[in-house]
Formats: sequence, structure tokens, C-alpha cells
Amino acid sequence: MKNNKYLIDCSDWSDEGGYCQVYPIKNQPNLVFKEFKNKKKAAEAHSIQKRLSRFDLAPKIYTDICRLKFVYKDNVYFSDPSNWGFVTELAETHDPATKITMKDIQNLVNDIELKTGLKFWDCHWFNVGIIKRDRKNLVVCIDTGKESFDAISNAWGFADPGPKCGYCSRYQCKCSSGV
Repeated sequence: MKNNKYLIDCSDWSDEGGYCQVYPIKNQPNLVFKEFKNKKKAAEAHSIQKRLSRFDLAPKIYTDICRLKFVYKDNVYFSDPSNWGFVTELAETHDPATKITMKDIQNLVNDIELKTGLKFWDCHWFNVGIIKRDRKNLVVCIDTGKESFDAISNAWGFADPGPKCGYCSRYQCKCSSGV
């Protein structure tokens, strides 16, 4: 289904991860379109993000899965319409260990498991961001593809998800390396 309410505008920026592209929405600086390689991947990510966003653990979602048109630019080709995805709130991302700490990530991982029963294994700095709620910054999950909740995507290498060692409860410990 094509959504005619929003248009993708790549004139300033776009971003990509392993499983999706992120595009800005024309005249909507706080919204983005997350585009996936197929409808199934979009539906899986939409379902997980919707579940997490109910608890402010992921950005809000503004559409069902859909396809959007691109803003026309001279001499630039875009496949029109986009592939499948959904419109969601923009979360600020930051360089590792700057505004988001390992403790922030661990708290997010713990909250996700406590409130939804999901384990956020792929919880590295590039898969989390910051949104505002009631003038407070909240750290949220921005990679809601189902692979991020599979132990095969263990970002930190510990027995439990997150940067905090499940054995000694320290960050950046030596337990897993045998030292």
C-alpha cells in the first residue's frame, strides 16, 4: 500500500544499517522512513518496534507498513515508490561512549526484557538513540529487526545481553577472555 501523506526527501541526508535504510520525511524534521528489503522484514521490525514503543523503549510509529514516493530531484534517480517500511519518530544517535553510556544501554536491555519479555542482544551504540519525553532524554532501541533479538547477534559476547558481564556485573570485564 502506498502512503500519500508523506514524501521521502534525501536532499540533506540518509542513513543505513545492515537491514534497513533511513530517510528523512519532507517538511517533517522529527520523522523518518525506515525502508527494508522486503515486506516481511518491514512487518517484523514494525511489530517489534510497536511493542517496544508502548513502553517508550523505541521511537513512536506513525504508519502501518507502506511504500512512499521520493521527492523528485533533477538528475537523481530513485525507484519510485520506495520499498516497504514505515514512518517513525527520529531518534538522535551519538558516537560511542559520548552521550549514551554502557549503563544506559544495560538499563535499556533490562527494561526491554522486563516489560516485553524480549532480549535485545544486538545492543551496541549504533542500535540505540535518544528521544525526548516530557523534556527528558530517553535511551531507546532503534534497530527493531528480529535479528537484534536473536542471541546469534550478541553484541558484547556475554552470557546475557548487554555490556554488563553476567558473571561479575562489571562493564568491560575480563571474564569472557579468561584473564
